[in-house]
Formats: sequence, structure tokens, C-alpha cells
Amino acid sequence: MIRSLIFLIGWVAIVSAQDSPPGRSLRLLYLQAPEDAPAHVFLVVGKGGKEIDLPRLSISAQRMALPAGTVRVYAATKAPSIEKPLPADAPFADIPSGMNDPLVVLLPTGGAGPLAFRMMPLDFARTKAPEGAVVWLNLSTRAITSQLGSSRAVVAPRQVVVQLPSGRSGDVYPVSVVLAPEPGENDGVPLMKSSWVKEPGQRHLLVVVPDDRRNVPRIIDIPESMEPESKPVKGAKVGAKKASSGKKSGK
Repeated sequence: MIRSLIFLIGWVAIVSAQDSPPGRSLRLLYLQAPEDAPAHVFLVVGKGGKEIDLPRLSISAQRMALPAGTVRVYAATKAPSIEKPLPADAPFADIPSGMNDPLVVLLPTGGAGPLAFRMMPLDFARTKAPEGAVVWLNLSTRAITSQLGSSRAVVAPRQVVVQLPSGRSGDVYPVSVVLAPEPGENDGVPLMKSSWVKEPGQRHLLVVVPDDRRNVPRIIDIPESMEPESKPVKGAKVGAKKASSGKKSGK
């Protein structure tokens, strides 16, 4: 009983620290989530963790504070305990030390159960993707060429590219997205031709995904209204140390 109590105190310490304003923190996006996908997932970092919301077609409103350095983040259905520890096959993502505002994209594997996904971290910091930016994530097997006003970018398969459309906030700019030709072909395939507005206070994550119903992939647009910058999280490292200390005492 005492061991369990100490363990729980450690968890409370880290969760309390992670509810402070976001500094180095993580958010989630469940891309193409199945109909029976859970509404929340429990993230585990070191000896602590936090439950995060999993909305459909939008980035999680909640954040999880991260300690400094390279961090491995696991996903679980609920907080591990001494009696029921984290499963050996729990999904995880490694967050590099230089990634200060990661967005972890959950990609369904087609398996059974609420954790049938793999986790892919993207650098979503304001310094990398500021207001007005378009972040491309190409999950198809062919490269795309994106023309946003006078800005041109080529996004290879399985790559992430941040593109800054030309012009000022409020300007309208032409958009053209072309899929690279198949081997043996000469001409690319137009995926999109339109005009967009460089909206103030917004940026977009555009994900290119395969589509079994047609011969070319489709583009999923996930807009984000950017909040004013917050001060760094205070106590993220302290919370992690407290949680670690709590579990050691329970051995």
C-alpha cells in the first residue's frame, strides 16, 4: 500500500508540472483515425505522464511538457502502475533534443485495439513554421512540387518541408501542386490549382496521403489558429525529478 501511494504521488507531481503554461511541449494529431479511435491517450515520459485529447482532424488542445534532452514518449490507454506496468510493445516516439515544440502525428497501422498506430514527430516550433507558413507532410510514394505565390518547394516521399507563401498577411496568392510522374512517364499530375489567402494568425499542416479510391493521393488540410506566445514551462524538469524520486522510493 505504501509503495503504491509513493508511486501515485510521483505521478501527481509530474502531471501538476505539465499543466503549467507550455514551453517545451508536445501536442498530438491522429491522422485518418478509425471510427473506434479513443478520444484520449495517455502519454508516458520517464516516470511521469499525462492524458491528452485526440480530436478528429485537428491538433490536440492539450499539451504535455517535456524535459530537456532527447526524450522517448510512449502511448498507453491509462497511467502505468507497479501492478500494471507499461506494455513492452507500447507505441513510442523519440523527440530529439533540438525539437522544442513537437507535433507527434499518430498514423494508423490497421491493427486492432486503441493503440494501433505509430508515432511520427514533426518540428512544429514557431521559429520553424511561423504565422502564414504551410507545413507539408508527404506520406505518398511520389514527390510533389508546390508553388505558393512565388515560393516553390519540392517535398519528397516521407519528408516534411516548411514553405512560406509569398506576400503579406491578407494577400491572395495562386496555388499549384503537382505530383511527380511515375517512372517511365514525362509529365506530372496536377493535384491542386487554386488561390489562397495568407490569413493572419494562422498556419496550415498539409498532409499528402494515399487514396485507395483513386490513382493519385489526396491532400488533407489541418489549419491552426496560432495562440500568442507563452512563457517557458517552469518545473518540467523538476517534476520529472520528483516523479523519478518517487518511484525509486517504492522499490
